[in-house]
Amino acid sequence: MLRTYVRNDQYTIEIGERSRLEVPIGSDLKDEYGFGHRDRLRLEVTGDPKWSGEQGRLELVYDELADTFRAFQPITIDDSRLDSPLTSEEAALDVGANNLVACTTTTGSQYLYDGRDEFERFRETTEEIAYYQSLLENQRKTSNRIDRLYRKRTNRRDHVQDALVRDLVERLHEDDVSILYVGDITGVLSTHWSARVNEKTHNFWAYRRFINRLECVCEEYGISVKEESEAWTSQTCPECGEREETVRLADTLTCPCGFEGHADLTASESFLRQQNNEVRSMARPVYLKWNNHEWQDHHSPPSVVETMANEAYTNQSTTPSGNIALGKARND
Repeated sequence: MLRTYVRNDQYTIEIGERSRLEVPIGSDLKDEYGFGHRDRLRLEVTGDPKWSGEQGRLELVYDELADTFRAFQPITIDDSRLDSPLTSEEAALDVGANNLVACTTTTGSQYLYDGRDEFERFRETTEEIAYYQSLLENQRKTSNRIDRLYRKRTNRRDHVQDALVRDLVERLHEDDVSILYVGDITGVLSTHWSARVNEKTHNFWAYRRFINRLECVCEEYGISVKEESEAWTSQTCPECGEREETVRLADTLTCPCGFEGHADLTASESFLRQQNNEVRSMARPVYLKWNNHEWQDHHSPPSVVETMANEAYTNQSTTPSGNIALGKARND
C-alpha cells in the first residue's frame, strides 16, 4: 500500500464549490512537470468534512482497488463541540464469523451484517496466494505477484470493515446510544467452531484492528466503547436462561424449552442484558449486506442452506489446515 504523510503546516485544504488540496512537491518533480519555484501540487477533493478545527498531520493513501487516493486528516476540536446523544441508551456487539457483527440496543433495535460473501472472496484470494507460493523455487517465500495479492486482500477487507464501522456507529447515534459494549477478544472463539471458522476469526476479521477503528469512530460521535466479558452469551437461552443444553447449529440457537432464534442476534441481546436489564422488546432486525461499495438493508436473513454451506462443525481440537497463505494474514 502506498502511503505518505504531510506535516500539518505544509498543506492546505479548501472546501467549497471547487474543493482542493494543495501540497508541496520536491524540486525534481517541479523540473520534470514544469512547476514554478513557488508552485504547489493542487488536487481536487470530494466529500465534506465532519469537523473543522486545528488540522493535524495529513495521511495520503493510494487505494489500489478503487484506483484513487484517500486523504485522512485528524482535527483537534474543543470537547464542547463533540456530538453527544440526548439520552443514555446502550448497545452490545457480538462479533462473529458468518455474520461479521450482530448488534442489539436497549431501544430494541437489532442489526446484523452478513459477511459470507466477503469471506469467500477473502478465501479465494488466500487460495490464489497459496498456489503461487507453491510455485516458488530456491526457498523463496514471496514474489511481487504474491505481495500484490496480500495487499489486495487486506485493502478489500479493511474497506469493508471501515464501511461497516461507519454505518453501524451512525445507526447507533441515531438510536441515542452513548455506551457500546464489545466482547473481550480473548473469549471470541467458541468451543464448537471448526477450522474454517477459526480461519475466519483469526485471519479474515482482524479483531484488534476492528476494535481500534470502532473506538475511533465512536469517539467522533461521543459514544464510549467498553470491553466486557461475553462468556456464555452465545449459548444462553433468553427465555429460560439454560446454557448447558442449548444447541447452536449454524445461525440457529435452540433450547429444550422450545426457544429457537438467530444465534448471533440472541448472543448480542444476552450480552447487552448482562450489562443493562432495561432492554426494550425487540423490533424486526435489520439485515445488511455488502454491495462492493456500501452496506445496504437486505430484505431477509440468510437462508439455512446458505448458513450450512461448507460449514463443518467440529470440536475445539480441530486446527487449521497447513495452508501456508494463512500465516501472514494474522498481521494484515
